[in-house]
Amino acid sequence: MLYAGSKEIEERVVEVLVEGRETVKSLLAYLNTERKDVSLRGVYKAVTNLTKAGVVLKVGKKVMLNHEWVQGVADRLGAPAVPLIARGERAVYTFTSLDHLDAFWKSTVWPLERAVEAREVFFYNPHDFWALLPARKESEEAYYRHFGPEQQGFFTIGSESQADLTFKRTYQTEFLQINLGKITSIRSTDHVTVLGSYIILARLSKAVAERIDALYASGKTAEGFLPELLKICARPGKIRLVLENNPKKADKLKKLLAKDFYFRRPE
Repeated sequence: MLYAGSKEIEERVVEVLVEGRETVKSLLAYLNTERKDVSLRGVYKAVTNLTKAGVVLKVGKKVMLNHEWVQGVADRLGAPAVPLIARGERAVYTFTSLDHLDAFWKSTVWPLERAVEAREVFFYNPHDFWALLPARKESEEAYYRHFGPEQQGFFTIGSESQADLTFKRTYQTEFLQINLGKITSIRSTDHVTVLGSYIILARLSKAVAERIDALYASGKTAEGFLPELLKICARPGKIRLVLENNPKKADKLKKLLAKDFYFRRPE
């Protein structure tokens, strides 16, 4: 049994989602092939319970397994499905919660890292406030720690504020290098990840990005402006996440993001 919840509906929902993403209506159709007493309301309730438990994510009309939960099971049950898209294709998702966006981001990045086997992962954030969000802190820090000799991270933060400098001092390691410096060709709303030929772009609204930027520019420590940051992040409006498989564009971004780093090559 994959999920220790209700075998009646919730467990079957999880088992169906192992095969791929579904809508609530298509989940109902699957369950109705086995039993006729499952209602649409019952499936909605099961999805809601699973979402609260961190087992699934609901993005738009699609329901999918939360890879952060899958990752905990994967060590015992094997590797998860990989969200691969064909070369030249892109997929766009919309969120109204930063917590859900970050959970989905990791549900995309973790399996991509295994599938692509890229030795380097590149990031650009105007500011890295993700580890300041209480619901995401543990997940963020686990992700930062996973870099090692076989896969290194190169992280550019587009600001030299006191709070950004503290982030660098806190999280930089031998295998996660962090550089502070604005890249004017990347929008101040954009949080970019480049992994092999894949580009993952999270785009905040301009208004939210400007309010966050003002907090960092205030000169306060992260602890000093945290209450205001959490208020902003609680109502971020619509956020877009774009997953794109574009080798030419990815190579261009990697060159841009790599120029200020030292690369350790295998012996």
